[in-house]
Amino acid sequence: MNRHQVLGIFERIAIHGVLVAAALVMLTPLVWMISTSLKASGHSLSRGIEWLPWEDIYVSDALKTPVIVLGARVRNEEAGNTIEVGIASLRDRRRRTEVSLPEGRFSGEVLEYRVRNVSEADQTAEAFWIPCDQLERRIGPRWSNYSEALVKMRFFSLLANTVAITFLGTLGTVLSCSLVAYGFARFRFPGRETLFMVLLSSMMLPPVVTMIPVYLIFRDLHWIDTLLPLFAPAWLGTNAFNVFLFRQFYMTLPFDLDDAARIDGCSSFRIYWSILLPLSKPVMATVGIFSFTGLWLDFMGPLIYLNSIEKFTLSLGLYIFKGPYTVQWDYLMAATLVVSLPCIVIFFLGQRFFIQGTVLSGLKA
Repeated sequence: MNRHQVLGIFERIAIHGVLVAAALVMLTPLVWMISTSLKASGHSLSRGIEWLPWEDIYVSDALKTPVIVLGARVRNEEAGNTIEVGIASLRDRRRRTEVSLPEGRFSGEVLEYRVRNVSEADQTAEAFWIPCDQLERRIGPRWSNYSEALVKMRFFSLLANTVAITFLGTLGTVLSCSLVAYGFARFRFPGRETLFMVLLSSMMLPPVVTMIPVYLIFRDLHWIDTLLPLFAPAWLGTNAFNVFLFRQFYMTLPFDLDDAARIDGCSSFRIYWSILLPLSKPVMATVGIFSFTGLWLDFMGPLIYLNSIEKFTLSLGLYIFKGPYTVQWDYLMAATLVVSLPCIVIFFLGQRFFIQGTVLSGLKA
C-alpha cells in the first residue's frame, strides 16, 4: 500500500467521521423529543435534560407510589449546616453528591427528598418530605402518553382537515407550477425572460408584507373560516421556486420531442400532458415533497384564516397542550412526533426522486 492509498483511507475516515458527528448533532433534538414523550407528567424539564425516561418511586410499607422529586435537604459537609435546594442543583441522585448554587459548589449528603404525587388527581397536592433511602429510580416509559395526547387534541378530526388541505394543495401545486413552467420553457414570446425574472423576484418579497392584503382579498371572497385560503392559491401557480424547478428541468429535455409530437398531430397541451409531465417524475417528487411538508406543517395560515375548532389542522391542535402558565411537554412531544411521522416517511420514500430532481433541475439555465 503506497502513500497515496494510505492518505485516501484517512481522508475517507475523516469525511465519514465528520458526517457521522453532524448526523448525531442533527438527531439530538429528535432523540430528546422521543425521550420527553415517554416521561411522566411534570418530569420533562423539572430535573434538567435527561435522555432516559426515569421514574421516581416512593417505597413505603410495601407500597410503591410514583412521585415527582422537587428538591432535597442536603447537609453541607464543609460548613456543617443543612440547606434545602432544588433538584436541578444536584449533580446526580447519589446519597453523596455535589450541589451547584449561584454562590458556589460544595459536596454534601442528601438526607431527604421533597416530592409530590405524579398522578393527575394529585397535581395540586401538597409536597412532602421522604427519607433518601425510600426513593427508588427506574426506567419507566409511559407509552400511554401517545394515546392520551391524541385523544386530548381530537387527532382524527384534525387529521381529516389536514389531509384534505395537504392533498388538494400538493396536487394543485404540482399541476399549476408545471403548467406555468411549461410555458416559460417551451414557448417563445415577447417579454418571456422579463416575466420570468419578475416571477423569480417575487421570492424576495417576505410573506409578512402580503399577509394583510391577501387576508382582505379572502375576506371579500367570504373565505375566512373555510379551508379554501389554505389550498386554493396552490392551483394558481403562485410558488415561484417550484416553477423555477420545473422550468429548469424542462430545459434539459430536447425540443425534438415537441417537434415529433406536433408532426403526429399533438396540441401544445397534449405535449405537456402526455410527454413532458410523465418525464418529470423526479422534479414532481421534489416539488411534491416540498409542498406536502409545507402544507402539512403549516401553522401561520390556519392560525390566520380558521376560527372554528372543528376546522383546525394538526399544527393548531398541538397548541392545546400549551397553557397560559404551563406546557404539557410529555403530551406535546408525543403528539408532535406522531404529526411529524408522515413528513419523515414521505421524505424517505421519495428520497431517490428528490435527490435526482434537485440535481437535474440545475443542469441547464
